[in-house]
Amino acid sequence: MFLSLAIIAVCVLTEQAAKIFFSKFLSFTYNTGAAFSLFSNFPELILILSGVSCVILIFVCLFAKIKFFTRLGLSIMSGGALSNFLERIFLGHVIDWIPSPFSFIEINFNLADVEISLGALIILLIFMKNS
Repeated sequence: MFLSLAIIAVCVLTEQAAKIFFSKFLSFTYNTGAAFSLFSNFPELILILSGVSCVILIFVCLFAKIKFFTRLGLSIMSGGALSNFLERIFLGHVIDWIPSPFSFIEINFNLADVEISLGALIILLIFMKNS
């Protein structure tokens, strides 16, 4: 349980510290919606859904009887989700600051989005290995 809490905290703190560090070099965009600004006209719905998701993810990380790598993936996802959720609560939006590496896609994302994707990838690889 301690390891999960530590991973979640590191993920949240890393996103916030990176944002402060890179603020001098990159431009920020503000996203009130979900991924790719979906449902940006419904910020209250996004706030509620992301809050419920955080509670479920963190509860499973801390209390479910799951294997180490599954817990690792869920903890990383939880940290990213919690970081975005806290920004929604305190700022009313998520700050995206990493530009897409592909020139044909003009989107920005943040480290929390990377953490959510990395955690999901770890869990996907575990499921594929166990199938």
